[in-house]
Amino acid sequence: MIKFGRIIAFGSLLFAPPTSYAAHMAGYADLSGKVTGTVPGLLTAVYATQTDKHVTFVVFAIGGEYRVTNLIPGPYEISVRPAVGQVFGDGFAPVTKTATVGPDTDLQIDFALQSQAYGPDYVGGMWYTGGWADEIDGDPDQPASPDAVIEPYDKIFPPGRGRELMENICFGCHTPNQYAYNYNRRYASGRPIHDKDGWAITVDRMSKGVPFQNAAKASYFDDQLLAPEDYDVLIDYLDANFGVDAVPRAIELEREPELDEAALAKAQFVEYRFPNTEQMPKRATHTIGFNPDGNVVAMDRSGSIIVVDPRTGNSTDYPNIGRGESLIVDFDGTIWYGGVRHFDPTTKLLDQYVFDDGTKNGRPVPVSTQIFDSNGDLWLSLLSGGGIAKFDRKTNMIKWWDVPHLRARPYGISIDHNDKVWFAEYHSSGIGRFDPETEKFTYFRVTNEAPTNIRRLSADSANMIWTATWGSKAYQNGSLFRLNPQSGDVKSWRLDIPYTNPYDAAPDSQDNIWVATDNYLVMFNQEAEAFTRYPLPVRTDVPRLSITAQDTIWFAMRNAGHSSDYGGTAVALYPDKDKITTYAAAYSDKSVHGHLRRYKGPATPITGTVTFVSPMPQNPYEYARTLELPDDYPVNIAGGITMNSGASRE
Repeated sequence: MIKFGRIIAFGSLLFAPPTSYAAHMAGYADLSGKVTGTVPGLLTAVYATQTDKHVTFVVFAIGGEYRVTNLIPGPYEISVRPAVGQVFGDGFAPVTKTATVGPDTDLQIDFALQSQAYGPDYVGGMWYTGGWADEIDGDPDQPASPDAVIEPYDKIFPPGRGRELMENICFGCHTPNQYAYNYNRRYASGRPIHDKDGWAITVDRMSKGVPFQNAAKASYFDDQLLAPEDYDVLIDYLDANFGVDAVPRAIELEREPELDEAALAKAQFVEYRFPNTEQMPKRATHTIGFNPDGNVVAMDRSGSIIVVDPRTGNSTDYPNIGRGESLIVDFDGTIWYGGVRHFDPTTKLLDQYVFDDGTKNGRPVPVSTQIFDSNGDLWLSLLSGGGIAKFDRKTNMIKWWDVPHLRARPYGISIDHNDKVWFAEYHSSGIGRFDPETEKFTYFRVTNEAPTNIRRLSADSANMIWTATWGSKAYQNGSLFRLNPQSGDVKSWRLDIPYTNPYDAAPDSQDNIWVATDNYLVMFNQEAEAFTRYPLPVRTDVPRLSITAQDTIWFAMRNAGHSSDYGGTAVALYPDKDKITTYAAAYSDKSVHGHLRRYKGPATPITGTVTFVSPMPQNPYEYARTLELPDDYPVNIAGGITMNSGASRE
């Protein structure tokens, strides 16, 4: 439950909504009302769903009142229920009403709530209830997974040396609930049930094995972090607490972060939903991009690319095109995504670029993330391949470089305002920079924790580099980091959200830094060095942020689709609903994504062909030479286990 003592107020009084507001956009509508029977300290959310187009508007009821702006006209279901991420027992029963909303109308609907008791909630953005936790592959014939038993952290992870080892090593890359929920998940980053021997094999694979099936790269974590005298302690602890007979559990939510009622009263989410279908029973979206028409493009990992007009809610599916993680939209509206693949939504033609491995079909390029520079060239991170690559417009070819940093594994990739390439080093506790002119790499360590899990990064207008740690010691140190590339100085701020795992960090036009983490979006004001936290509409993770010129924060609620039956989503947070002037989406010229606007063409033609590119890096021996490895050390040819080069979700 939200305690009012932890909610920011104006002076000694709690926030009271103003009496005058901005008019809605022409053709849209407003909805407001009073909510009685709320529980003191319990944050209340209102969900208004346009049922024809599956568009949901989400606001928070503050001071017994709520207000939704700029609704798309049509039939609605309006529901009131507790917001996510709260500790409470005494609550209220969700209630739903229906209404038809006409254009240019102002509708008022009041709600009277009735009390209802609740059991404990659990932490994190994965769903461990509802029977969907294991059905990541969308197979409806599999048995439903059991609901997790919710228990306190100290009960699931008894104190002692074994727990210390897990907190220092295992939680650098995996969530505590991955161990607690002892059930066989069949997706790539899930885990089966292990006996003692199975846990020993797993620890050996993490500390000494081949990562992502790439024999030219070091193990997932440094085996020196696990002393010989601690090895059996860790295996025994895993077997005793998470062995064959352990029940599926999840960690109880026992604390909440501080929230700002004034900010929540202004905020509005608009959620465009793509329901599951018989052909696509497990829809889950990942990356959001914007096309030149102001439409939003979403990658659906179940096998399609979706283009939605946020002004109307109308969407178009392009089935059997997606099934990746990341995408980026070119200046001509064509779409690049993992593999490498280049798709034209108008002609439906698809080009592919694959490594020439001597086979008929070649080998997919294991792309994790893409970004354009000001020359119109496309830079790619190859997580499982351990490198970065560039698609060169002039030659219509891809070349790549092996990153000469231990356990670099580039995940997120970005461009600064000098066209230098930056990438998150997944397992190295740092980030890397590549100078395209000199072809030189530079490593910057941002945290002393090891192992950890850095996923994305971005540059603000002053060319400061911002990133965050998805994994951390005991999963309590999730932090935002700022690197000054000139001095190498690093400063960090803890998000102060229990079991937080920040995934992305990106600036808006005012250089506020937005952070994506489980169940929250977080805004960091650089001048005040203060966080503002926004609870998300549902339990989920958020793997990437896309921010418009109007400072609208777009994202996808991936795990809501992957680990429940929620379907795919493209969601926009408007931090101030009275400043909404358009639902069209476009990047700011000041954004790192605005570099592409400096490129004036020509466009890259799409002809429906497959292009074979060399798997040999531009610097085949730099990795071994830098790390002083033997002369016969194998050359990295960007071997990887998936064409999408994905990362763990647990």
